[in-house]
Amino acid sequence: MSRGGSTTVEEFPRKIKIFFFVIVFLLIIGVIGFKLLGEPTFKESLMRTIETLAFMFHDNSGVSERLLEVFLAIVGVFLIWWVLWSVADMVLEGNLGKYLKTKFYSLKIKSMKDHIIIAGGGRIGGEIANVLSRKKEKFLIIDNDESTIRSLKRKDYLAVLGDASNEEVLKDAGILEAKKIILTLPKVETNVLLTLTSKELNPKIDVYARCDKPSLVSKLKKVGAKVVVVPEIIAADKLAEDLDLD
Repeated sequence: MSRGGSTTVEEFPRKIKIFFFVIVFLLIIGVIGFKLLGEPTFKESLMRTIETLAFMFHDNSGVSERLLEVFLAIVGVFLIWWVLWSVADMVLEGNLGKYLKTKFYSLKIKSMKDHIIIAGGGRIGGEIANVLSRKKEKFLIIDNDESTIRSLKRKDYLAVLGDASNEEVLKDAGILEAKKIILTLPKVETNVLLTLTSKELNPKIDVYARCDKPSLVSKLKKVGAKVVVVPEIIAADKLAEDLDLD
């Protein structure tokens, strides 16, 4: 149906907004027009406009009224055709399902409370997600890599594409209602900034941070991190424990 002008998932909400804007515009034009042409009350002018848009014309309309009716009817027909075409276009291309799925996904994230946010969906973040999933914890992951997000979604994990250091992205992930945030990003400086931002947005949130520089552990704790983990030290301790020294 659509050749070069398909209705994408991003375009559909915009077209719906345009549709409602034009409907309101037509109602205003109709009410003002019929009021000026003799309808005594606002209610009667509004009903006359609605009837015209529904192709119910008055037999005793004068020339001016008939012209207004024709104008409203033509624009109304075009508007209805345009909306039906857009919806049909989305259905045929499979975009309507994508749009509804996207809206449902967004509402699901917005409704989350007392959940855990994982900043970074790489190897460490992905493994943490696996553990939380087995423990039936509510969580979502933020990552700025599209392929990583797709991989996480294939596991049915809630995942948000974006920069975790961006306040708006954190708000979209529900940080105001979250109980914990786990920072797995490789750059310690970014985790320091994220800790500050997280505590500023939600002072009650518990921050768990990865730190690859032991010298910066104290700084992360100073800015609000509850737990700071140094992967190299943990790995070294584990290896030392497992050594057979007998």
